[in-house]
Amino acid sequence: MALRLTGKTLQSTAPAATSLQPAASAESLVFQARTVLAGGDVPAFSALFAKADELTDPHRRFHARLALIDAGLSVTAQASEGLAARIYVAVAEATLSMLEATPSEPTILNLAGVALYELWSLDAAQTLFRAARRLDPSLTNVERNLGEVGRRRRTGRRTRPLHAAVPGLARRAASVANRATPATDLTLSLCMIVRDEEQMLPRCLAAAAPAVDEIIVVDTGSTDATVSIAKSFGAKVIEFPWTGSFSEARNISFGAATGDWVMYLDADEILVTEDVEQLRALTGRTWREAFYLVETSYTGELGEGGAMVNNALRLFRNRPEYRFKDRLHEQIAHTLPTYIPGRVEQSPVRVTHYGYLGAVRDAKEKSQRNVELLRKQAAESPQTPFLHFNLGSEHIVAGDLSAAVQELKTARTLLTEDGSITRCEYAPSLFTRLVMVLRMCGRISEAQATAAEGLQLFPRFTDLVLAQGRIAQTQGEIDQAIALYHRCIEMGDAPARYGPQLGS
Repeated sequence: MALRLTGKTLQSTAPAATSLQPAASAESLVFQARTVLAGGDVPAFSALFAKADELTDPHRRFHARLALIDAGLSVTAQASEGLAARIYVAVAEATLSMLEATPSEPTILNLAGVALYELWSLDAAQTLFRAARRLDPSLTNVERNLGEVGRRRRTGRRTRPLHAAVPGLARRAASVANRATPATDLTLSLCMIVRDEEQMLPRCLAAAAPAVDEIIVVDTGSTDATVSIAKSFGAKVIEFPWTGSFSEARNISFGAATGDWVMYLDADEILVTEDVEQLRALTGRTWREAFYLVETSYTGELGEGGAMVNNALRLFRNRPEYRFKDRLHEQIAHTLPTYIPGRVEQSPVRVTHYGYLGAVRDAKEKSQRNVELLRKQAAESPQTPFLHFNLGSEHIVAGDLSAAVQELKTARTLLTEDGSITRCEYAPSLFTRLVMVLRMCGRISEAQATAAEGLQLFPRFTDLVLAQGRIAQTQGEIDQAIALYHRCIEMGDAPARYGPQLGS
């Protein structure tokens, strides 16, 4: 049987959370779908797609349709052959209608293929599965579904009755599959906010300029050559006075962008030259709403120090609803439709970050400024785990370790209480920082317990094993430390989504 992804279409695959209230529309439709299908009323099930179309938000509308498709396919496992066939026809009608409007939707192509496979329209199913794979080779189960078509052809036995609607559905399937291609000629805007960045800006713009169609630079009060450098690269420069909010400045840059896509970088971030072509290719993947890039940040002094890698959400469809919040450590993921699987993707495109090099020289002064911004933010809006995490991180830089422990432990408690700790993208970093500070404060037993707790949640996080080794070494437990360091070598660096220190 071709795999239908039943039960997976309603799950989030991106780190950010979203409001549950709008999703209730989809849940209500699913309840109605199961009710009418329990009574065998397939026309009533089909009519629910028109109700989904009444949702004004396009992402909520798509989500509701996807939920209905999922509900219909779920029911077929317990339905009679005749009822199942009618449901598959209804699902095929619904998915093909969606594809006729927007053919480049890999998930819908796969689901349409499943419906036609079950109706024994194997050529049409194969065509749809191939189109889905062509758009997204990593799509879950599409390769196996193509294998199932071949297996069914070899057996030559039909286990489901055909339906009179199948020939017409097959013709429509061939048509939409032919149109399912990545978009071409979409434009990309680079958006930046800068101030006194004459040293770093030229290298940043030289690397990014070949990949983008326009450059928007919001300058917040430079007194050096930053503005003239930006203009020399053809940038549109907007002079905007600093208001104490990074989000406000970033939103000004996004609002000025005219590209189909927007990407933001800081002046100390350099796009890897070899990845320019890959970045341009991402703009054709219109079934995505945003992409993570792989960012490597160097620390210490160049040639010494270390490096850490993390996934950075930097590339977005240019939509007015995608805007930042928070004065410092500004966030945008909350505006994305992360409740729809596949809308946000991890890309292999790389960015190198040099902003932490030599940071110790002025880190304390900058950290005090950041703490003040975060305190203003706390006074203006509800306090969140992310706010406490950022406060804790800034207190580490400022050298106030006791305050850092308190803030980081508060963030951990809040994430644990709301059940989001394993889905939270900064939670692994929270644990490594808390373990480090506890060790530095001499609270060894707490550091050991926190490292063990973190490894229960993130078992592939090598950095926490390294932290355990450092604790053992500090305590004079040399054999234990060596064993833990050997384990680090065996594990290798942790996945980029954990934000690991390279070489751990």
